[in-house]
Amino acid sequence: MLNCFDMKKVLYALLGFVIVIGIYFAYNILNPKSPLETVSTDDSNISITYSRPYKNDRLIFGEENDGALVPFGVYWRTGANKHTFIETSQTLMIGDETLSPGTYSIYTIPNLQSWDVFFNEEVNFFGISRPSSDSDVVSVNALTNNLFNSVEQFTIGFSGDSISNYIDFSWDKTKISIPFSVK
Repeated sequence: MLNCFDMKKVLYALLGFVIVIGIYFAYNILNPKSPLETVSTDDSNISITYSRPYKNDRLIFGEENDGALVPFGVYWRTGANKHTFIETSQTLMIGDETLSPGTYSIYTIPNLQSWDVFFNEEVNFFGISRPSSDSDVVSVNALTNNLFNSVEQFTIGFSGDSISNYIDFSWDKTKISIPFSVK
């Protein structure tokens, strides 16, 4: 049986352990290895929030048996940590499909020559597992472009030309551009 002095030692040890664990988790939340970022269109009517992992000398896209971080043909939350999501206050045309105003998660299935990109109604999940395909509202296929220079940190951005506006995903030596227009 523990006496009062021994009981205090145990409680102080437990308190110390809880404080150390709390500091560890707080540090990882406030200083993630894949920082959170939000990008917006110039008029701020469309924004995408995502976590930006680094390449760090890893094989990013490729075959699973080669140790690729993002294997071809497999669900990817399209970033790190929490899922990637888009918020729009306007109706968008993505390919031939309509994306109504709202908030949607974005996930992808990368392949060597093209990616399947999905906009999904489920937005309250961590991103580890694929959301139900029944909740997909828009799906498009985007061709990959090979980049001359490697992009160290996963990047999502908006661009445009005389033909269309684009949502661009770039990482390592791969880039995809998803054309969209405001309806």
